[in-house]
Amino acid sequence: MTRLPPTPSTIKKLFAYTGNQCAMTNCTELLVDPSGTMLGKIAHIHAAEKGGPRYLDTMTDDERRAEANLFIVCGKHHDIIDDKSNEADWPAEKLRALKKAHEARFKKAERQLIEQFVDSTQTNQPVYPKTLKEYGKALEEESIQRELKDITSFIDKLRELPLKERLFAIKLAERMVRNDTDELDAHTVLSAFNIGRGKFQTMVRIIEDHGLGHIIDRGYNQAGVVLNDEWLKIYAYCKEANIPPEEIFIDMDFGLLDG
Repeated sequence: MTRLPPTPSTIKKLFAYTGNQCAMTNCTELLVDPSGTMLGKIAHIHAAEKGGPRYLDTMTDDERRAEANLFIVCGKHHDIIDDKSNEADWPAEKLRALKKAHEARFKKAERQLIEQFVDSTQTNQPVYPKTLKEYGKALEEESIQRELKDITSFIDKLRELPLKERLFAIKLAERMVRNDTDELDAHTVLSAFNIGRGKFQTMVRIIEDHGLGHIIDRGYNQAGVVLNDEWLKIYAYCKEANIPPEEIFIDMDFGLLDG
């Protein structure tokens, strides 16, 4: 079967987060020179065709040409990582880490700029999951339908939550998953995240107003922070599937739950 090329929208998205610089650590080669000539090349984490480096026969052709499997590097580094004889030096996990680290800088800058001038909640319209093929692969059909309904409701609430509070909730979810708990002590959060009580209360109140979490008053100046189950379940899936949680909670691409 003929390999499928990346779609124009995928190429635009890839280039938007390059900073016009090769993704390889310490490489300063430009992807487009001052005259406008394209010098960069699109590299595959898992090869597009059988026999190529890091080829996975379990992937579909659409997955091979998807943004998550691609990144842009200079011509020299493209040839190095695309050389089958160098495959052991460039495993998929290493390439994914390079892609994530490089693109994260420019995604962060983009979000900061967006927050200054527009309603950030309206920037990325959500992509809703349809099958939960990967996320729900251990669930029965009836459970998958129930989970789809719950996640759709979660997305409808999340899409109105400001980015600052989404990022804060992601950090809360990360700590909860890491410590295998569904509640965090408020004093611990203040100390761990080095934030003031006023800022903490404001962000949690906004999360609560959107129906995505709440504070539990324990009395005697004690309180716990709780997030909706979807935060924790989806974050845990991101960790397992090696998906940056920002791509789901910030970029609103819940289609990644389908696989």
